[in-house]
Amino acid sequence: MQYQISHKPSFSLLKLRLGPGQSIKSEAGAMVYMSSGMGIETKMGSGFLSALSRKFLGGESFFFNTYTAPASGGEIGLAPELPGDIVEIDLSGKNIFVEAGAYLASDEGIQVVSKFGGLRSLFGGEGLFLLELSGSGKAFLSAYGSIFPISVNGAYTVDTGHIVAFDNSLQFTVGKAGGSWKSTFFSGEGLVANFSGTGTIWIQSRVPSGFISWLTRLLPV
Repeated sequence: MQYQISHKPSFSLLKLRLGPGQSIKSEAGAMVYMSSGMGIETKMGSGFLSALSRKFLGGESFFFNTYTAPASGGEIGLAPELPGDIVEIDLSGKNIFVEAGAYLASDEGIQVVSKFGGLRSLFGGEGLFLLELSGSGKAFLSAYGSIFPISVNGAYTVDTGHIVAFDNSLQFTVGKAGGSWKSTFFSGEGLVANFSGTGTIWIQSRVPSGFISWLTRLLPV
């Protein structure tokens, strides 16, 4: 499989060239275009209960679409709903946790399941469930704004709304941004995730909630 991510970082498009019989799994509704002869199969993924939790608790679609190239090979273009960036992550030998809505596509062998994140995830604004991606191959994630990795060796603090994904080798707790709750609520920073350990965090430079708040102020009363 060959791929190219064009129009980064504002309006990214994932272009894939599949060899004969190769497949790519994507979030339902992500297909922009494809060459003739591509096979399409719609599945719930890792089972009915996992699909339910992914849909209602993880913010993802109930189904995955798997596209398979014919004997001559094929091309397909994928894009997320919101404008923003797309990144490729090689999962060989590691698992990652992904925020709701960030999964775009992956090799067919990558497992995507919902994992309980606890009350810390709920209070952090990420919902009770995260997606865990495991297996061997490539995964493609999307987010509003640009996406960039941060290597952590010790401790690092990130605004909860800017988290796209992180290695499962990292631990995190949710806490206040300032020294007091007053500074936390009135500084505009809100809650933060305090990571510890060794691994990588992928962060988005913008959040949809910020744009929505700005747009709401312009609407007539």
